Amino acid sequence: MALISGDDKPYEVPDFVADAELRKKYDTVAKALIAATVADALRTLQQEHEWERLRLEAGSRAAQTVLQALERHAHSVRSKYARLVPKQRTASGIVRPPTLFMDLILSMGVANKYYNQAVEAASLKRDALLKVRSTAKALERHVGTIDKALVLREMEIRKHFQTDEGRAELEADPQLAEIAERCAAIEHERADYEERLAAGTVSDEERRDRTMAHDGHRYLDGEIRGLHGLQQREVRFGKLRYLIFRDRDERIWLLEYGSDVASLALMRFDILLHNGRYLIQRSAPERPDGAPRRPQKRSGPDPRAYMGVDPALRLALRNFAAREKPNL
Repeated sequence: MALISGDDKPYEVPDFVADAELRKKYDTVAKALIAATVADALRTLQQEHEWERLRLEAGSRAAQTVLQALERHAHSVRSKYARLVPKQRTASGIVRPPTLFMDLILSMGVANKYYNQAVEAASLKRDALLKVRSTAKALERHVGTIDKALVLREMEIRKHFQTDEGRAELEADPQLAEIAERCAAIEHERADYEERLAAGTVSDEERRDRTMAHDGHRYLDGEIRGLHGLQQREVRFGKLRYLIFRDRDERIWLLEYGSDVASLALMRFDILLHNGRYLIQRSAPERPDGAPRRPQKRSGPDPRAYMGVDPALRLALRNFAAREKPNL
């Protein structure tokens, strides 16, 4: 939406708030589309690596099962050997060969048999443990490779959408096409204004109206309390001069400059509207409450844009300035 001036050379003033909302909507939709594209690509990549991951997980589970079975077998053999030669088994489970000649005679060679079985079982257990560790490392390495591939794939996709080709592909989506077209029109209008401003073909009135619309400034209008001049006191747009005020709600107001109202910049006053008549009075200094107020930026066009301050209000301000000027 734009405001159209009534000057000899008509021009349009954009609604900067609506344009900002449109750009915000563009960013939101674009981020959602990029996120959906990234999710689909990562899902496809995960599916490509899923079979290998399942194979490695199955191998790891099988190695764990074999290791558990060999641990039970080794424990059983060590227990049988310990019943025959108790002194030859340590607390850690390591078995030593029978050394006494009587051990071999009394057991009729069975001790030597169990010892050989225990050594063989320990060797098989050690091999199974190495297999478990190797399969676990292979699975961990594969998962790390998948994670790295997913990160690189996401970075590649996001980098692609930052290029002109990727942006065009994104804006071709039906969800974003209309919004992108409107945003392109906004950018074209901004670029055209900057070119005219650099060429010096922008009128003072248009520059004033665009600045006021962009910054949310308004002409004095209606009932306002706690008005006081800013430190800079006035703002200029070429030959146009305006007094600048702030109210107690941190809103900014403008008034056409004139020697008869210039003293208002040194006062603090209220504008009251009673029965259709403007009443101007001194405003009491505001008591600090300890909580700083944030400037309130207005949205939408100024109801009095291109018309300036109401002549009745300006007359009331001029009379108030003339009445209060001797008291400064």
